[in-house]
Amino acid sequence: MLLSCLSVASEPFIGVSEKVKSVLPSIVKIKVQKSEPIGDDSELTASDSGGSGFIFDNEHHIVTNAHVIGEAKKIAIIDQENNEYSAVLVAKDDKTDIAVLKSTAFNAPVLLENNGSAASGDGIFAIGSPFSLGHSVSFGIIGAINRFLPNYPYLHFIQIDAAINPGNSGGPLFNQQGELIGMVSTYFSKQGSYTNIAFALSITDVHRIASRLIEEKKIIRGYLGAEMLISERLSRKLGYKSSVLISRIEPNSPAKISGLKSGDIIIGFNDSLLNDGGEFHRFLERSHPDETILLTIVRDKQRKTVNVKLGSTPIEKKEKTNVGTADISEKLGLILREENSEIEVILSYGMAKTVGIDPKDKIVEINDIEVKTIQEFNIQLNKLKEAEIAFVTIKRDASILLLPLGNKAALKAYVSRN
Repeated sequence: MLLSCLSVASEPFIGVSEKVKSVLPSIVKIKVQKSEPIGDDSELTASDSGGSGFIFDNEHHIVTNAHVIGEAKKIAIIDQENNEYSAVLVAKDDKTDIAVLKSTAFNAPVLLENNGSAASGDGIFAIGSPFSLGHSVSFGIIGAINRFLPNYPYLHFIQIDAAINPGNSGGPLFNQQGELIGMVSTYFSKQGSYTNIAFALSITDVHRIASRLIEEKKIIRGYLGAEMLISERLSRKLGYKSSVLISRIEPNSPAKISGLKSGDIIIGFNDSLLNDGGEFHRFLERSHPDETILLTIVRDKQRKTVNVKLGSTPIEKKEKTNVGTADISEKLGLILREENSEIEVILSYGMAKTVGIDPKDKIVEINDIEVKTIQEFNIQLNKLKEAEIAFVTIKRDASILLLPLGNKAALKAYVSRN
C-alpha cells in the first residue's frame, strides 16, 4: 500500500527534469544596482537587490517584475552558465508589476506558452534565483486560479504551493509539459510559520502588458483621480458582495468633475454589481482616456448612479535626489536635489557639514568643472585619489564660496589659509 501511494504521488513529476533542462537557457538571474555608478563605464560592483526573468521574444527582450527593477541605475542578467550581460530597461508598469528589459548580447529560445489550460490541482514547476543563489527549481501544484489579492488589485493571480522566496520574483512558471503559464510575482509569508503560498501572474496578462510596453514604452489608461479602499467588512455591512470606498478625490480630476465625493462607496459599474474588490480596478487597468463609465454608488445610505468620463493621467514631475543611493556624495555627507540644471543641498552632515556646506547651497562647479546634475558631480568626486581634496564652488544667496571636500584622511591634512 505504501509503495502504491509513493508511486501515485511521484507520477505528476515523471519526466519533468527533461523539461527543466530544455527551458533553463531561456531563464536569467537579474542583478540590479540602485546606487550611483562609480564612473561612466564602471562595472556593476554591488547588487542592492535582484530577481529573475525570462526571454520574451526574438528581439532580445526579457520580462520580469517591475519591483525587481525599481529605480535601478544599472542592470545585469546572468544565464545558467554564469555568463553576465548588461541590460537596459525598455519600460515598466508599476500598476501590474511588469517590466521589460533588453540585452542585445543575450540570445536564447523563446519559451512555449500555454495561456488557457491552467486549473486547480495541476502540477507546476517554477525556476528562479531565490536569495540570489542562481537557477533553482521548485515543484508544486496550482492551489487556485483567478485569485484576487487586495494589495495587487489590477490583475488576477495563479496561486501555487511551490517554494518561492526573495529572488524568485519575475521567474517563469511552467505546467508539467514545460509550457509557460505565468510569471512568479509574490508570496505570502507570516513570521514564525510556514505557509508555502505564492502567486503568479498569468502569461496572458504578462504577454498583453509586455507587448504594449515594447511597442508604446508606457501603458496609457483612463484616469479617475480617486484613492480607493477595498474592504470586505464594509461590503458585508452594506449587504453587498463587494464594494470600494473612495477615501480621497484628486482636485480637478474626472472624479471631482463628475461629482463623486470622499466617502462614496462604489458597488458596481455599467449596470453590474462588483463580484470582488478588484473587479473595478481590473476594469480601470484596461480602460482608455475619454471612456465614459456609469458608476453605482452608495452615498448617505442612498443608492445612486454617476456618469464619469475618464481622463488622462497627469504627468508627475519626479524629484531627482540621491537619497538612499549610497553614492559618493551621500557618503561624504551630502543629500542633494537636482532641478532645472541645478544641484541644491537638501541636508549636509559628516565631512560636508564640517567644511561648511549648508542646506540650500547650490553646487555650481567642482575643480573648475561645471556640473548640472548629481551624476556629473559624482563622476568628478570619484576621480579623486585617496588623499585628494576637491574644491567645490558654492552659490549661497548672492555670494560665491569655494569650499574643500574630501574624505576624512584628505581633510585632516588640509590647512586653511587666511
